Amino acid sequence: MKLNNKILLCNLILSVGIFLLTAIGMYYLVNDTVYDELDNHLLQHKTDIVNQVTADPASLNQIQRLGGLGSYEWVEISRYEGLIEAKVNNFATLDTMRSASEMTPKAYRQLTTTLSANDTTYTLKIYEEVAAWQNISMTILISVLAGLLIWILLLYLVNQMVFSLLLMPFYDTVDTLETILDPTDFNERFPQSTTYEIDVLNRALNTMMNQIRSSFEDQKKFIQNASHELLTPLSIIRQKAEKILSKSDQLDRQTVETANDIQQTAVRLSRLSNALLLITRVENKQYELDEEVSITAVTQDVLNELRDFISLKNLSLETDFNKEISVKGNRELLHSAIYNILQNAVKFSPEKSVISIATHEDSGSFNLSVTDQGPGIPDELKESLFDRFKKGNGQINALGQNNGTGLGLSLVKSICKLHGFGYHAINTNGSGAEITLHF
Repeated sequence: MKLNNKILLCNLILSVGIFLLTAIGMYYLVNDTVYDELDNHLLQHKTDIVNQVTADPASLNQIQRLGGLGSYEWVEISRYEGLIEAKVNNFATLDTMRSASEMTPKAYRQLTTTLSANDTTYTLKIYEEVAAWQNISMTILISVLAGLLIWILLLYLVNQMVFSLLLMPFYDTVDTLETILDPTDFNERFPQSTTYEIDVLNRALNTMMNQIRSSFEDQKKFIQNASHELLTPLSIIRQKAEKILSKSDQLDRQTVETANDIQQTAVRLSRLSNALLLITRVENKQYELDEEVSITAVTQDVLNELRDFISLKNLSLETDFNKEISVKGNRELLHSAIYNILQNAVKFSPEKSVISIATHEDSGSFNLSVTDQGPGIPDELKESLFDRFKKGNGQINALGQNNGTGLGLSLVKSICKLHGFGYHAINTNGSGAEITLHF
């Protein structure tokens, strides 16, 4: 979940919690306020009756006979019996019926006090129906809560727009980071920001990327220089070993075997140096990618080069080139990538097995697949098969040796990244592996 969504969600949850607490508080507050107003209304009614009786004592009988002055209220006047304290206002809420004709009791607010007229003290009870006042309180409460809820929703929408604008520089930085697959892909600096935290992050990332790029460049230069410098002494070693082996009839067996091991090691190191040099040049983008290359034609050329090795193991080839694939790139590099894939398939295929090569289209992508019937991809290599110097344990070639450099598929990876092609490797349902290039 994005940061702004998390912030908005937290704010929304907090707002809903505050809304619920506010609703409870508002209910009691509005209820108490309405009841206070109702009590004041009863007191005003009492004052009106007292004033009327004081001005005209004879009106007491009329008030007592009529019982009330409104449809939601009524008055009871009786002789004072001392059950309540004189001249004290007592309020209570009770369920009662105004007349015998009513079927169910209603809630009334009752004011009980005393009244003096003609030197006589009376008990005065004034009733007012609560329902109308409760309707007023609920109307007020619902109106206030509805307004508050609308305010929360509007605040959420406004916050969403504000947070999106505030965090836009942060997401721009994240999007830029996601596009960086290689330190050399990043040629621009992260911009300054008016937000302090984002500005600190961008400055730290600029420093980190400069250091990584510098280290990466130093590493590539070292590999390139070391590989280049090794070629000459390795060539001399090979020549010396070949010269010794040319006189093998004059040497004892142990010396010949030692010279042969030296020569094989020098050949392997030469292949390793050449592969490292090629990978470094690919990563440094020292190749032009403007040729129109036929993948089918390149694959056929590679098969012709490997024909002797294929015959040596009595392998069968199944080719399906129904889909012609033509791409823009460097023919030499694509030849090297396909060569390494097919060479691995030949190397790890058992004798008299089948290698399948096919071009096809899948979901708008043109693919070249190479499938063998070898031991498949070991579990320890499934996540790092295309990394440098990765070799499976126990995998052997036709000569019973495991003398690969571990750079073949790494070179494939570098060439595909340079061209913008995809690649992946899986184990087949039976035995063997399938490597696919996506153009």
